[in-house]
Amino acid sequence: MDEVAHPRSDGGPAGPGAVPGPQRRPPYGRNPLLAAHGVRARAEIVEAARDLFTRNGYQATTVEAIGEATGRSGAAVYQYFSGKFEIFAMFLQEIGDELLRLALQFPQLSDDAAGRARLRDWIAQLIEVVEYHSGTFLGWSQVQYGEPELGILGQANFQKYQAGVVDGLARSGVHPPTPEVVPVGLLSVVQWSTLLNARRPDPVDRTALAAALARMLNAFLFSPSPSAASSDGEDDPVAVDRLPVIPLGDVLGLRRPVTSRGVGTVQRIMLAAADRFRVNGYRGTSLNDVAARAGVSHGSVYTYWADREALFATLAQDVLVAIERQQRLLPSRPPSGESIDAWVEGWASMIETHGSVLYVWQHEVDAPALGPLADRRDQVLDGIVDRLLALAADPPDGREPMSVALRAVLTDVPYVLSTQLAILPRAAASGFVAALLRAGLGVGPPPS
Repeated sequence: MDEVAHPRSDGGPAGPGAVPGPQRRPPYGRNPLLAAHGVRARAEIVEAARDLFTRNGYQATTVEAIGEATGRSGAAVYQYFSGKFEIFAMFLQEIGDELLRLALQFPQLSDDAAGRARLRDWIAQLIEVVEYHSGTFLGWSQVQYGEPELGILGQANFQKYQAGVVDGLARSGVHPPTPEVVPVGLLSVVQWSTLLNARRPDPVDRTALAAALARMLNAFLFSPSPSAASSDGEDDPVAVDRLPVIPLGDVLGLRRPVTSRGVGTVQRIMLAAADRFRVNGYRGTSLNDVAARAGVSHGSVYTYWADREALFATLAQDVLVAIERQQRLLPSRPPSGESIDAWVEGWASMIETHGSVLYVWQHEVDAPALGPLADRRDQVLDGIVDRLLALAADPPDGREPMSVALRAVLTDVPYVLSTQLAILPRAAASGFVAALLRAGLGVGPPPS
């Protein structure tokens, strides 16, 4: 496998014909080019920003924090960059360059072991890119709200990558059930499987994860297209949830029971909190932000919740109830493609409602008080994946890597594609997930 050559963001030597190395921002002295100590300072700032974006998210990272992480002031950072926007844009450009390179190297696929091996090697390189740029990939879907220009740059990355992959798919003659979703879907499945794997206490081996993803994705790409038309999204979905579902009385995280008089206020606050967590992430959201979004006083929020952690606990419990409801609806016997589609439609409805909280919970929240609830969440999600694998016509040899992949397919992939980035309508994202599950489980398309 070729080594991934990550771009030099530290001011290293440029290639032939390139412009001179990094410069100070104006005003500067007689020579704007950086000396050795300036190149080193700039590189340290870049890597500090990369680490802070990964740990805290874009919204919660300040220029002052970046400076402090290098033993400098925020003013020192401004000698080299106009602000965190410029640094994050540079990271997005790095990702765009690497995605384009990989897209142009998309392998010749075939419906056999050799084709799966070529796809596995390509996916392993993509996993390495996602691991290196994990903070940027995580922030990618959130910066569009506060920094529209960064969102546009991210979309440009998608477009260049997509064009290259489409050409590679055409050369391979694949015929997936949802062809319009394939390029961004491939990236999304690999990206979120990688990021979820990194959050595990004992991550699975990169090569094993790449092999599991190649097995599922190659089967999907060579699946026969269903002859029956898929759902157009207009029918009533299975087990629709509407956030929030607040029972009267004691609820996890609340300081006091909710009376019938307070239900409306609590619902407004919870809806506002879910929205703020979606836009700003967990660390970038305060109770004051939530109160402003809900149109209530700060006192109204503090009447029911002591802090952000307690408010998130209430939302997390609501998410867990919804996931458990979908777990009970899983087929109890080897499913048909039709039964998988029906279950996924209900699951997608749940993700549309609760996906923002589940996304933040899986990738950002490490609050100790939420540990028992997170353990229960993982037990339920792992139980869903285990049930699906038990229903597979041809169970995979390595269950753990496939479990990681299936969990990403069920949680982050449909949420990010249809809600967070709004790249696909919910029906298209749901169809993609259902087709992946059918392929991964060895279940045929729904009967005509």
